[in-house]
Amino acid sequence: MLVLAFWLLVIAALGGATMATLDGATRPLRIGHGAIAGVGLACLLIGALITPGTLVWTAFALLAIGFGAGAVLFGVVWKHSAPPKLFIYGHGAINTLGVILLGVAVFS
Repeated sequence: MLVLAFWLLVIAALGGATMATLDGATRPLRIGHGAIAGVGLACLLIGALITPGTLVWTAFALLAIGFGAGAVLFGVVWKHSAPPKLFIYGHGAINTLGVILLGVAVFS
């Protein structure tokens, strides 16, 4: 389950990086990015409950914070306008660190 979570979150990260480079991300891309990240986060939670470890739970915590920030900030606060780049980069940095930690936990 952790391997599936890792790859889903990598795909979501690639979608996020694509959106960060575009001037105006389309609604389907934003929804797809959030949906894939949500499914990846759910798989990570299930995997963390099955195979607990400090690194896995740390990755989950970071990704949950990043997911929550993305959902609230980009889905509610800036639903119809572009958010400040600082928030976009912060969201991406938190989630990137979470994905890297998950990769280390899964593949080492």
